[in-house]
Amino acid sequence: RIKIPKVYRVTTGAAITAEAHRRFAEGIWFEYEQLRTSPAHIEQLAECQARVTIYEGRYHQVKRMFHAVGNRVTSLHRESMGGIRLDPGLQPGQYRELTAAEVASVAA
Repeated sequence: RIKIPKVYRVTTGAAITAEAHRRFAEGIWFEYEQLRTSPAHIEQLAECQARVTIYEGRYHQVKRMFHAVGNRVTSLHRESMGGIRLDPGLQPGQYRELTAAEVASVAA
């Protein structure tokens, strides 16, 4: 399977630490599933805000990764997936057709 980048804007309950950056870059061990996530990237935006890029799509993965480093996600918003970026002009409930290039960016 191809690894499609998924980018999220995250707000946390506590400051995002250097330790969190390190552990995300290594991949987080999920004991219950007996697996390690693929390495993820944190781009720090503010003390409690970041843009997180993951390459998998496990159940509540971003929330679970922050929980594993002792933090809590208070807000989570997907900004993009592959070549598809959220259109900031769309209101809740609105949609637009994807371009052929956008579809190709997430097709297996």
